[in-house]
Parts: sequence; structure tokens; C-alpha cells
Amino acid sequence: MGDFIDPIAQPDVALLRLLVAALLGGLIGLERERSEARAGGKGHFAGVRTFPLFAMLGAGLTLLAGEIGIVTVAGFLGVAALVVVSYAQSSRQGDLGSSTEMAALATYWAGAMAGAGVLVLAGAIGIGVAVLLALKTRLEAFPRTLTSEELEAALTLAVIAAVVLPVLPNRGYGPWGVWNPRQLWGMVVIVCGLSFAAFVAMRLWGSARGVYLSGLLGGLVSSTAVTVSFAARSREHPAHGLRLAVAGGLASLVMVLRIGLLTAVAGPSALRSLGPVLGAMVAGAAVAAALLGRRSATAGGSEPRVTNPFRLGQALRFAALYALVLLAVEAAARYLGAWGVAAAAVLAGFTDVDAITLSLAGLAGTQLAPNAAAGGIALAALANTAAKAGYAAWLGSPSFRRGMLVILGAAFAAGAIALVAGGVRPWGPGS
Repeated sequence: MGDFIDPIAQPDVALLRLLVAALLGGLIGLERERSEARAGGKGHFAGVRTFPLFAMLGAGLTLLAGEIGIVTVAGFLGVAALVVVSYAQSSRQGDLGSSTEMAALATYWAGAMAGAGVLVLAGAIGIGVAVLLALKTRLEAFPRTLTSEELEAALTLAVIAAVVLPVLPNRGYGPWGVWNPRQLWGMVVIVCGLSFAAFVAMRLWGSARGVYLSGLLGGLVSSTAVTVSFAARSREHPAHGLRLAVAGGLASLVMVLRIGLLTAVAGPSALRSLGPVLGAMVAGAAVAAALLGRRSATAGGSEPRVTNPFRLGQALRFAALYALVLLAVEAAARYLGAWGVAAAAVLAGFTDVDAITLSLAGLAGTQLAPNAAAGGIALAALANTAAKAGYAAWLGSPSFRRGMLVILGAAFAAGAIALVAGGVRPWGPGS
């Protein structure tokens, strides 16, 4: 694991990895210093200077050894010995907490991951540790407020994600092998997981900030699933339907940005034609969401009591619809000839845009003209926008329905105008 280098031959890369390790350690150290100040000066054994040292030690030893092996483990044992001594001393003083000590061990390994070149994993560890430490009060209070229904929902989510999903077959069944049980059940997990994440965020940060954050982060996974999840929640809290609609609109905005990023990676030649369409959709959605967000902020109303983390039945129905669309996409691609790209793009957009985006972008400049590939991706984005408007109208409360129709309608209209004005043609193979 990792991209190991010779630090003497590549000093610039080695310095970059050490810098990342130091920054991650510094982030955790800053949080510990802040915690100490909140506690009235009750000191931790490590702070803003010591944590970066732990991280840099892990990174430095890994860089010098050229592997995560015995040298890195020996360094970890040294840090662990220091941690044990510190914990024993604090225990004698009546402090049984171990968060700082465990954070020190995690910081060392974050540094080791950075030294190995696994910067994403290092960042995830470091930032995750800092977030967990910073949210101590809220996280400790959260379980005490859970009802039996909410605890049961959390356990259900754990079962469907960690028990059921891994044992399902990961191969195709049915006509043309389009139905993959693990993929289909994955959609159930995504819908339920996003709904539960929104529930947790709303509990921790309040209705407005929590739901907006959930929408933004959910858009990185599936804006369609966010729409379905928030529509169901809006029926439970109709007075807050507009706020949920703004959050759903934010998820759709992130979806459009995600399409642009995927296209830039898989088929940059298509981005020149696709860019104006995506830009118009982002502008339309952003303006509408901002206006509705201001209205929802001035609407007032008490904070809703959020008690139902997710609806499993709603997620199962969405997965069934997803399966039907997969079959329709494959049939369109096989039997509609030159119009197959456009038809498949539209049908694929009813559920998810990532797969069709990567497929068409990858064909740009080879089997498809960049303009045709861009047109297909644009059609998928517009179809997905229209489909989410349909889901919102079908499943959501009246205020959620109106809000989503305004945001998604603005995005759709702006994108369609840009598509026509730009002369992007999604049909035909081109060359």
C-alpha cells in the first residue's frame, strides 16, 4: 500500500508529505489546545506542538524506511509507551478520559499514511479525529436523546449496510445481466444512509444548518436519493418543507458540479461543449435556492422534533424503480440505433448520472464526437433534474413540492436554453 519514494532523490515530494503530516497534526493539536482552554486550563499531555511532532515522526520514519514496516511500528510503540505513561499519571489524578491519548496514536498513523503517499487516507484520519474531538459535547449528548424507535432504526441501518449488503451476489442477473443484487441493494443503503445522516445532522446542528449540510454532502453521493429521502421527511414536517426543498436543491447543484468533474477526468474533450450547459444549470439552481433560502429563514416556526431517521419501504420502492430503469437503458442502447445514446442518457438520468457520464465521456473523441458525448451527458443531467422534480411532486409535502419545482425548474430551463443555444447534438455516433 502506498507510493513509497526515495526522499533523497525526490526531496520535494518528501517535503510535501511531511508538510501534510504536520498540518494534520497541527489541526488536532489546535483542537486539544482549545479543549484545554474550555476546561479552565486543565492540561492535556500533548497540544499544538506535540501532535505535529507525532505526525511528522510517523511520516519521517516511513519515508526513511521506504515502507510501513518494522521501523514505523517501532516508532508507534515508542509513542504508545509515552501514551501509556501519560494515561497512568492522569488516572492517578482522577482523570479517566483517554481521548487525547488515543488521538495521539491516530495522529502518528495519519503521519505514517502521509509518509507513504496515501494522502487521502491520511487526511481522512486526521480530519476525522479532529472532528470527533471537537464534537465531544454534542456526540456524548446525542445517544441520550435517542428514543427506542430511533435506536431501532440505527440498528436496522447497520444490518442492511454491514450484514446484508456484503453477502449479496456481485454479478448480473435477469435480461442482459443488468440486475446486480449488490448494486440494487446499495441504492437502498444509500437512501437510508442519507436520510439517517440528515437526521443526525439536524439533531447536532439544528434544523436549518443540519439539513443544508446534509444536502450538500448528500449531493456528492446521490442527489436523487437525497430528493427521495427529504421528500418523505417533508411529509412528517410539512411546515419545514421549504427548508428541506432548499437542501434538496443544494444536492442537485452539487450533482451538476460532480458531472463537470467526472467529465473533466474521463473525457475532457467533451467539457468544452458541456461546460456552458452545466454552468447555466448551476446558476439557475443557485439563484433559486438563494431566494427560497432567504424566504425559509424569515418564515420562522419552531424547530421540528425529528424522530424517524428513515423509511425502509420508501427506499425499497426507489430501488425497484431503479431496477426497471436499468433494464430500459440497456434495451434503448441495443435497439434504438443512432438514437440509442440520447434515449439511454434520458432513461439513465431518471436514477443516476454518474455511470452514463463516465461512459459517454470515456467515448468522447473515439467512438463519439465530443459534441455528441457532451449532448448525451447534458440530456442525462436534464432528465435527472426532471425526474427529481417528479419524485418531489409525488412524494413530498406541498411546500417541498413547490420549492423543488422552482429550483429544479430554474436549473432545467437554464440548462435547456444553453443546450439549444450551444448547438449540442446528443444523437448520432459522430466522428
